[in-house]
Amino acid sequence: MTAAYPVRVSFTNHVTAADWQALQQAGQPVQLGRKHGLFLQDEQSRDVFVLLHGAVKVYRTEANGSETMLTVRSTGDLLGDIAALDGTPRSASVSVLRPVTARKLTTEQFLKLVDDRDLHPALRRYTNARLRESDEQRVEIASLPVPQRLARALLRLAKATPDGPNQASLDLGLSQDGLAQLIGASRNAVVTAITRFRDDRLIATAPRRFVLLDLGRLARIGYSGPRSGSHSST
Repeated sequence: MTAAYPVRVSFTNHVTAADWQALQQAGQPVQLGRKHGLFLQDEQSRDVFVLLHGAVKVYRTEANGSETMLTVRSTGDLLGDIAALDGTPRSASVSVLRPVTARKLTTEQFLKLVDDRDLHPALRRYTNARLRESDEQRVEIASLPVPQRLARALLRLAKATPDGPNQASLDLGLSQDGLAQLIGASRNAVVTAITRFRDDRLIATAPRRFVLLDLGRLARIGYSGPRSGSHSST
């Protein structure tokens, strides 16, 4: 039996096409280049961004200056919705990995649209999905070897490609350093795992881009564990 692999968390999974269309037409259009900051941790800003294209990283900075990447968000996601809903400061910073096209809504615009279209249930489902994903990532970092963590991260972030039903692409502008930070591993361990995956024709790589060549085998590594003697580095 083919191992299952995760569906990427996206707000579009929880709303109708008409609701998503309304979000795409709300607020103001914005285009942001790579490394542009959308907002910073602890800011009091309340704007909400609807990601139409591109990718961003979500990260926290601790008092000692260390940075921890929490997740990557891309087309179909919302950013800033929690601060808009509960009035709290930003819990993390967000900056652009791949150039972003988005709609920027004020809190008032966002809340009115949510009320008018009764999007509260969809937002709850979306928030729960993000929390589950975050919990899964914490458990993976604490308990799994690097190859399993890497396989799961690639599957979680990838999207379907027309090259075949067993292939997918990951073109989010994520460097090997960023991928290492995301899965809580050293860069050397991630480079070793990537090299093994590439040698086994599980993936192909280009600068800040991956092509997943065999989703089924990656899923078996990520969710069934590597076979004895292979992909065992930690």
